[in-house]
Amino acid sequence: MGIIRTEKLGYDYVRYSEDESEKSYVHAIKEIDIDIARGSFVGILGHNGSGKSTLARHINALLLPTRGTIWIDGEDTAKEPQIWKIRQKAGMVFQNPDNQIIGTTVEEDVGFGPENLGVKREEIWERVEKSLMSVGMLKMRTLSPNRLSGG
Repeated sequence: MGIIRTEKLGYDYVRYSEDESEKSYVHAIKEIDIDIARGSFVGILGHNGSGKSTLARHINALLLPTRGTIWIDGEDTAKEPQIWKIRQKAGMVFQNPDNQIIGTTVEEDVGFGPENLGVKREEIWERVEKSLMSVGMLKMRTLSPNRLSGG
C-alpha cells in the first residue's frame, strides 16, 4: 500500500436553494482510485472545478469522503481518532499566503506548527529562533507577517 491510497473515493458538496428549502448535490470527485508510493512526486492537473483542491483537502483530512475510502500512510481518514495523526503527516500550503497567516508576528507564525504538535513552550522558542536564524530572518521576528514580501 502506498503512502496515499484511495478506493472509489467520492465527495459531494451540498448546495441549498436561496431560501434553504431545497438541497442538491454537486459531485466534486467521483470514484477515484490512486496509489501513490512513498517518495514519489505526483502532479495533479485539471481545469477549474475539476476536484483538485477537493482531493487535496481529503489528503490531510480537512474533508471526509462521501463515498469510498482514503488512507494516508495506512490510516483511514474517516476514523475520527486518526485525523490528528494524519494531519501531522500531510499538510497543505494554500495558493494565497494571506490565507495561512496565523500569528500577529513572524515568530508567532513560525511557532504555530510546533505548538499544534504539542511541543513544550521553551522548545518552541528555541526552534523558532534557530529556524529564523537559518533563513536570515531573525531581525524580522517581531514584524507582522503581512509586512514581508510575497516572494
